[in-house]
Amino acid sequence: MKVSTETVATREVTLTIEPDPDRVQRAMRDAARQISRYRPVPGFRPGRAPYAMVERIFGRDVILNEALNGMADSLYHDAVKEAGIEPYEHGQLEVESQDPLVLKTNVPLAPEVTLGDAEELHVDPEPEVSISEEQIDEEIERLRRAHAEYETVERGAEHGDQILASITGTAGEEEVINRPSATVDLDDELQPAGFAEALTGLSAGETRSFSLTYPDDYDDENLAGKNVDFEVTVSTVRKRTLPEVDDDLAKMAGDYDTLVDLREALGEQLKTRLQNEARSRESEAAIEALVGVSQVEYPDAALQHEISDILAAQRSRLQQIGFTWENYLRMVGKTEQELRDDVQEDAERRLVRRLVLTEYARAEEIKIASAEVANVMSSIAASYGERAEEAMQSMANSGMMLSIYSDLMTRKAARRLTAKLTGREEELEAEEAAEAAAAEAEAAEAEAAEAAASEDVAAEAEAPAEEPVAKEAVPEADEATPAEPESTGEEPAQD
Repeated sequence: MKVSTETVATREVTLTIEPDPDRVQRAMRDAARQISRYRPVPGFRPGRAPYAMVERIFGRDVILNEALNGMADSLYHDAVKEAGIEPYEHGQLEVESQDPLVLKTNVPLAPEVTLGDAEELHVDPEPEVSISEEQIDEEIERLRRAHAEYETVERGAEHGDQILASITGTAGEEEVINRPSATVDLDDELQPAGFAEALTGLSAGETRSFSLTYPDDYDDENLAGKNVDFEVTVSTVRKRTLPEVDDDLAKMAGDYDTLVDLREALGEQLKTRLQNEARSRESEAAIEALVGVSQVEYPDAALQHEISDILAAQRSRLQQIGFTWENYLRMVGKTEQELRDDVQEDAERRLVRRLVLTEYARAEEIKIASAEVANVMSSIAASYGERAEEAMQSMANSGMMLSIYSDLMTRKAARRLTAKLTGREEELEAEEAAEAAAAEAEAAEAEAAEAAASEDVAAEAEAPAEEPVAKEAVPEADEATPAEPESTGEEPAQD
């Protein structure tokens, strides 16, 4: 077999394959026999018709097509091996010529990563987090709002009230907002700036039109920087009453006896959150630093897969809130290809980061224990309640284990990289040792529980059966003493 390669794009080659004539001839004779099995030739038993007869009746093209179906996979794998390449995914063979048989296929190659020297990199650690009383006061205010009481009032809306309203918004000729039943708190946090003020004074049944501009950095890119013409019709005005800042608020907020206890807990929660955010910023800086000094090449197929994954996740989120993909496309006024173009930059960034971290994990010889994957799967399955076992089986069959493994690997790699670049390696080693010890203890506990359950089953199986009670010993129905209903030990059925 002759195989030649031609680079046609980044990490993509075209293979030209010329199989050995003897191999082709054997495959065609096997194909002819197969054809005559399911399409018998008159006068011959199935599969016994001479090759020339099959060729005369069905044609050489039919036989060749059948032969290629039978040997395509082996030809492809042999060609890839001979060319010394590592495919990213299976290429499709196409016939270039029939006599002699020449095949071609475009093969995307596995991404290639050349890591930069992480030893030369440094990331400044984030400063230690400290919590002020003012920050705790802000958390208290959020709690007060969360536990506010509302009363419908027959007056114009005031700052601090809550309104129920229908809201539409257009930017030029395009409708960008359509909320027929929105709940709006008239406070300083509303965007765009001036929205609360524009609605102040409106009573139930009244409508007001006005124009405002969203900030350029607004979270929704469909609204960011746009001047929007609003039309708002109020249906209900509610007066908001906030609870007092006292021990009763602490009891409302959770298992706290006093306001002091609540403030202490909020301080700890806020500190933990801010510390996690700080570590996340360190991790982002460390990853970007390594990506910046590394070289990454990948085929377009890898990028397209990444784009598809992003859109699939978006589609899943929409389905969870009862929104169809088709309705979403109509709402944003875009085709699926336009959406793919929109997310391409984000997809490229995600792909490159993951490839770099995967290569870093390989270089650092980072390992993922099967128990770690199993723990993640168990946690996911537990959320399905009674369907947990079914969920576990589904994850195992769907290839989700590989996805979980890859995610754990990149997370662990990012953690290791961040520790190295911030000078926290000793701290990480202590954390990993503690986690490993906890995992071992958990595994031992699970093993002991399983062993105990097995022993119980064995003991039950070996227990002697109860001898039947003699018929004479059973009292007559009218002599029997009514017994208390016996408990089955089962929980009431749940809806």
